[in-house]
Amino acid sequence: MTPEAPLPPAARFIDYVRTAVFYGVSFALALPFLLVFPLIVLPERAVFRVCMVYLKIQGVALRYICGITYRVSGLENLPKGAVLIASQHESTWETLHFQYLLNRPVMYAKEEIFSFPVFGPLTRKLGHIPVARVGGGDGMREGFRNGAETVAAGRNLLIFPTGTRRAEGADTLQSGVGVLYQLAKAPLVPVRVASGHCWPSDTALKFPGTITVDVLPPIPAGLPRTEVMQQLRRALAHSSEPAEKEG
Repeated sequence: MTPEAPLPPAARFIDYVRTAVFYGVSFALALPFLLVFPLIVLPERAVFRVCMVYLKIQGVALRYICGITYRVSGLENLPKGAVLIASQHESTWETLHFQYLLNRPVMYAKEEIFSFPVFGPLTRKLGHIPVARVGGGDGMREGFRNGAETVAAGRNLLIFPTGTRRAEGADTLQSGVGVLYQLAKAPLVPVRVASGHCWPSDTALKFPGTITVDVLPPIPAGLPRTEVMQQLRRALAHSSEPAEKEG
């Protein structure tokens, strides 16, 4: 999502500079972590801690270079024990930073990511679930089973029921959400997020502002599929209000 009104040339130039510096700093920060990549043989929790150090440093860079901050409310609505977390999805920001904000959730990831250098082994080590672009019903059923087993093993499972990077307020839910909810037999926690005004999906540019995240009260386990879908649709009907964009 891009800003509603065209920016003056000087402001847009500043955004280009900020973005270029941010990516340069992010790459430079990644180099020391690549040196310890062989530590991927350590237990998952140890690898997770190393990754979170990098993401938190990146968050500092976002704040001081790009002027992007975040505000989270409702974390008390995350129950103890494993749950499904159903979040809106506006940008890459939430796929990265929800890792430490929402207690190490497992996510579904495109199958090809698992073959990427560095990212592939890390994604697999952290327990994320591969999803094939094609594969028909068998592939979907396997994905549902893997997701339910993840929850049964005690990990939160983060899903994006409105699909990838949908616009604010989109309320079209993927039909498989209800199936996964029934298989997992766990509460479902809706999360509203407004991140696209700072980290748009259609450009590499980053814009100053505040990303808002609202963790809503959980929908209890065991409801009929139609009812849980209705409740989730109402919960995600509107995004968190983004703070007014800064200069």
